[in-house]
Formats: sequence, structure tokens, C-alpha cells
Amino acid sequence: MRARLAALAAPVVALALLAGCATDKNSIRASGTIEMDEIDVASYIGGRLVKLYANEGDTVAVGDTLAVLDRGEIAAELAAQAAQAERAQSQAKDLAQGARPSELVIAREQLRAAEADLQLAQLSFDRTDKLTRSGVAAPADLDRARTQRDAAQARAAAAREQVRLQEDGFRRQQVTAAKQGATAAMAQLAGARSRASELVLLSPHAGVVLLTNYVEGELVPPSSPVVSLGDPDSLWMRVYVAAPQLTRLRLGATAEVRPIGVKQPFPGRVVSIANEAEFTPRAALTEEEQANLVFAVKLSLGRSQGALKAGLPADARIATAK
Repeated sequence: MRARLAALAAPVVALALLAGCATDKNSIRASGTIEMDEIDVASYIGGRLVKLYANEGDTVAVGDTLAVLDRGEIAAELAAQAAQAERAQSQAKDLAQGARPSELVIAREQLRAAEADLQLAQLSFDRTDKLTRSGVAAPADLDRARTQRDAAQARAAAAREQVRLQEDGFRRQQVTAAKQGATAAMAQLAGARSRASELVLLSPHAGVVLLTNYVEGELVPPSSPVVSLGDPDSLWMRVYVAAPQLTRLRLGATAEVRPIGVKQPFPGRVVSIANEAEFTPRAALTEEEQANLVFAVKLSLGRSQGALKAGLPADARIATAK
């Protein structure tokens, strides 16, 4: 955040920096301020800050817990989605396995009972038919026997079909639908877990805690930084070079950086050269006006084992193309 504000203020100080910029045959000298890469750690869902583990100045490693937020509905949603996913998986597994052995045994025994009833009904019909032909039984008795036989045939056919269904298992479409339902439930569970994970803020990078923006008990809005980290090993410096000297610079050019009051130089290199001038007159036609144009040049600094600090003013000597 502070680095971005410093960049916005660059045009104001560009001319002052340019006044301190000097050149020689093999290098360009310029001045600037050492900056540090900053990382804002936030949650995209927000919540109440229940625990803050980081304090300003602490050194943290990748994966360290920085803060914990709380949102009751997120925890409830996660529990509900977990139960739904478990139920859908159980249903899909049950359909894929087909009938249980005990269910198949019951269906077969019901078929045996239905076939026995059919056999008895058929014998009763045959006997009544003979008695009716001999004039001993009434026609109504024959009709009743026929109806009982037909009903027994229908029950036997239904029991036979039930055994076939149990042996074949559930229809393929039913099994496929159940598996797709389980997949959808697992996807919803993954989404609920992802939202729940946003309540625990982990350090995405090793570094130093620069700012803690909330205290325990405060309500944190979505996407609002709770902790700001800085990387002491990722230092850089922005200097401004006059337009007439820009053609002498190349990306990747080496540089030496000396903080004010320090004799020891630190290595650096050019990683970016601005495409637009920081100060542009309305009509830059004359040589005098062209000299007022300055371009931002970013220098990446090597690791200094803590010797370099963000915020230090420094001079830079950049090697030019021959």
C-alpha cells in the first residue's frame, strides 16, 4: 500500500530526482528510495475476528496461521453439505451393488409360495370342473375355482418378475443418476469447504508482519486486509532517468546501489523501464523540453542478509550499453 502511494507521488519528485541524476561514459547515476514487496492477507467472505496470531514485527513462514474468523452460517453449511454428500454416496453405492442377498432370498421364497398356491388352485379347479361335468357341483363353484386359479397365476407371475428384477439389479439409468447425484453433492461439499477455509488466514509467503489492521472482536468486511506482510528478501528501487539517457539503458543491466551514508555497494539489475514519461509538457518539441521528460526505471536488489531496509534513500549507478 505504501509502495503504491510512493509510486503515485513519483511525478511530484521526478524533477528533484532528475536534478540529482548524473551520467558518465559507462553508467548513469540516479537516486531513489528502497521499497519492499507487500502482501495483503484477506478473506473474500469476511467474518468476525476471533483470534489474531500475528503481531507487527513478527517473522512468519509459509502456511503459518495469521488469524481466524468466524461465521456461523458457513460452519452450518459445511456440516449440511457433508451430510448430504455422505447420503448421496451411500445411495449410489447401494444401487450399484444391487439387491442384498437377504432380499433375493425373500423374493425367491415368495415365488415358491406363489407357485404352491397356484398348484393348489389348479388342482381345486380341475376337481371342481369334473364335479360340475358330473352334475354334483354347481356352475358357480366352477367360476369361483377358476377365479382363484387365475388370481394365483397372476401372483406367481408377479413373484417371478420380482425375482428377475432382484437378480438383474437396478436399472442402469438409476445407477448412473445416483452416481451423478453423488458427484454433485461432493462438488457442493468442496465449495463449502473452500468457503470455510477462508475463515482461517494462512501466510502465503515468508516475511515480516508490517501491519495488523483489525483487533480481536472486530467485524472484518469481505476482501479487507487483516494482515499486511513484507518480504525483506524482495527489495527494489525505482529511479528516474532523463529521456536523452534512456537509449543507453537495457533490461537486465547491472547496477550498484548505495544507501545514503553507506560505502558498501549492493548489487541490483534493471527489471523494467517505463513506456510513458512521468512528466510530459504539452508539446515536447525542443531539446530543452525533451530534457524535462523522465522515465521510471525499476531496479531489483539482491539479498542483503538484512543490511538493506525498506524506506532507505539510496544512490544507484546503472551500467549502460556500450
